[in-house]
Amino acid sequence: MSEQDRHLLEVAGTLPVANIGDAMERLNVVDAGIGPVWPGARMVGRAFTVMTAGGDNLAIHEALKHVGPGDVLVVNGQGATHRALIGELIAGNAAARGVVGFIIDGAVRDVRDLEEMRFPVFARAVTPAGPYRNGPGYHQKPVAVGGVVVNPGDLIVADGDGVAVVPREAEADVIARAVAKHEQELAQREGIPAPSAI
Repeated sequence: MSEQDRHLLEVAGTLPVANIGDAMERLNVVDAGIGPVWPGARMVGRAFTVMTAGGDNLAIHEALKHVGPGDVLVVNGQGATHRALIGELIAGNAAARGVVGFIIDGAVRDVRDLEEMRFPVFARAVTPAGPYRNGPGYHQKPVAVGGVVVNPGDLIVADGDGVAVVPREAEADVIARAVAKHEQELAQREGIPAPSAI
């Protein structure tokens, strides 16, 4: 990773996702059905994309053979919520390979374990039902997650408000505008009088 890339990721990691969304004219924000599965989850990294059949995680297992540090596994699970695509074991395997989190348009399980691991996972649902492992699926091609197209290498930023997808070719400009928006809001907040004591 270049120094410039590292700096951009560090800056993006300090910004609210809301400001990043504002900087993209409120576009490229994943729909509200996909959110953190434990309070306080936050991540920033590069998209490693996966497409899988609903309720089946064979493609995720295959993808884990190719991921690297700083990747966010972004999974189009067809929005299916009847089977969890990942749980504690896959998350632990991913974390050991340097993956910083998952965005899943589908379901997950083992939420308490994920929180104890402090491993960020954003998903559409939680279910105890485990997955099948039959396929089909693929990785590192464009996928759609929560109504947003995600390309391999896109910048992913997620916090308690949700998930923003920043196209790689626009990321420097988007992050610069998000910084300006954040600074503007901080200045406005400082100008708001404190509530009067009653």
